[in-house]
Amino acid sequence: MTSANTPSENVLPPLVLETADTLPWDDAADFVVVGFGGAGVAAALEAAELGVSVIAVDRFGGGGATRYSGGVIYAADTKQQRQAGIQDSTDEMFKYLKAEGTPLSDRGLKQFCDESAANMEWVEQHGIPYGGSPYPGKTSFPPDGYWIYYSGNEKTPEFESRAKPAPRGHRVVTPGFGGHIHFGKLRDAALALGVKVIPHAPVTRLITDKTGAVVGVEINALPESAWSEHDALDRIVDPWKPLNGPRAERGIVKARDMEKQLGTTKRIRARAGVVLSTGGYTYNLDMLGRYRPEVAPSYEGLLRLGSMGCDGSGIQLGETVGGATGHMERMFLGSPLSPPVSYTYGAIVNANGERYINEDAYHSKVGNLMSKQPGMGKSWLILDWPTFRKAMKQSLFPGKGMFMMWGAPVLFNVIFGGTRWSGTLEGLARTTGIDPAGLRRTVEEINATAREQRPDRLGKGKDKIHAIEHGPFFAVNISIANRFCPTMMFTLGGLMVDEETGGVLDAQNHPISGLYAAGRTAVSVCTYEYMSGMSIADTVFSGRRAARHAASLVQKHPLKAAGGSA
Repeated sequence: MTSANTPSENVLPPLVLETADTLPWDDAADFVVVGFGGAGVAAALEAAELGVSVIAVDRFGGGGATRYSGGVIYAADTKQQRQAGIQDSTDEMFKYLKAEGTPLSDRGLKQFCDESAANMEWVEQHGIPYGGSPYPGKTSFPPDGYWIYYSGNEKTPEFESRAKPAPRGHRVVTPGFGGHIHFGKLRDAALALGVKVIPHAPVTRLITDKTGAVVGVEINALPESAWSEHDALDRIVDPWKPLNGPRAERGIVKARDMEKQLGTTKRIRARAGVVLSTGGYTYNLDMLGRYRPEVAPSYEGLLRLGSMGCDGSGIQLGETVGGATGHMERMFLGSPLSPPVSYTYGAIVNANGERYINEDAYHSKVGNLMSKQPGMGKSWLILDWPTFRKAMKQSLFPGKGMFMMWGAPVLFNVIFGGTRWSGTLEGLARTTGIDPAGLRRTVEEINATAREQRPDRLGKGKDKIHAIEHGPFFAVNISIANRFCPTMMFTLGGLMVDEETGGVLDAQNHPISGLYAAGRTAVSVCTYEYMSGMSIADTVFSGRRAARHAASLVQKHPLKAAGGSA
């Protein structure tokens, strides 16, 4: 845990007032939301439903990383599961997430699990549709027509022995990704309840009184005439566009320059609290270099899953008033093998020819271990001819609506990403630079495991253990630095928060009055290990938590909360 009280290029030191009433505010509300994405819209909507006045500010037009996401929410004991005949419980969800690892206490984790179905029903009430057709296979995102799936490691032997597996990833019923629907429905509901949204207004600093309590924010509001151009710069950061890293960085510089030239300083009073919900630091190369120096140099080829607003500013704002950060080196590094499912039958090896992960593990486990391998994460997937041929057929026909998402990238990497083949394992080792003795030992071990039908040393599922014996042999380049096989990435560390309230904590674990954090800006249930659907589940959980606590302050002290000038 660390704390800081210094500004950065994105934020300024706090403005300290004698009292909140000494400043002529430009606007005021009970609750101010900084960052109107997944967590911000959940916080704003919950607060509005509780009768609290809300102003939400966003650096761009809103939506953040959520609008680019698959729209998956992780939950247990849902009506969709029951309709599909799936038996699940929050106790099993708790045991599974506990086994994966989390910074939360048992009490905090239990609360997250127990509220998961209710939080999903809450977003459903606002028009987000979910279905009950389960996908039985291994995939990072199921084809259209399948709406529930195993979105983590639930079915791998390591976790199956510790918690009863159940599919808990719930897809929005829509073709392709549904994150934009999730955000759009909650945004519309918030606006209908009177939430005021100020777009194109990055928050430059927090405002405190002399006791250190956060009483407002300072924004740099762009004129409406500049919004269209500002939005165009925001769209340059397309997280699903391969090889977009350099272009994205140029767009980030242009957006910052535009904000400095055209912005107008305004100050907004927050009578009951401010919640920081601007995402992580996925698009801040300085912070990436500081916390994950082995990953930052590969930014050109990474699929950095976020928006331009995921610039670390929310975390930095919290630090300027003494907020403590935790686990800043933690990140999602996703290197998915399946689909095609036949890829999981192969062997992932490093430059020494050694396996270091079971191939059917969730892709963030693969990616994070890959980043620690020799040669900046150099890795190959070793396949024999029958398995490679089957994988190519699966990539050509990956399922309804999935070719451009999964099939085409696999084929693109095979053609352009440095795939090698040879009639012998020794020849394959020479063409890739893999240690030949190490590769031979690894393949012999796999073949013996398959032949003798014994458990895999690294925990691969029995149905995925296949011999690699019929040449020619193939090495598919899946290295982090391979631009044609982009690794998905976003950050997971953030501000330390109180598990009961979502309030930001200082280095002594004391809450900073008037300040909350939610979503990727805060340390959360999935900061240690991530599985699909946890981001949205956490944005709803943590956003609503912060709003409920701020609303309770308004209800306890209505006269005090209503004070101040606007």
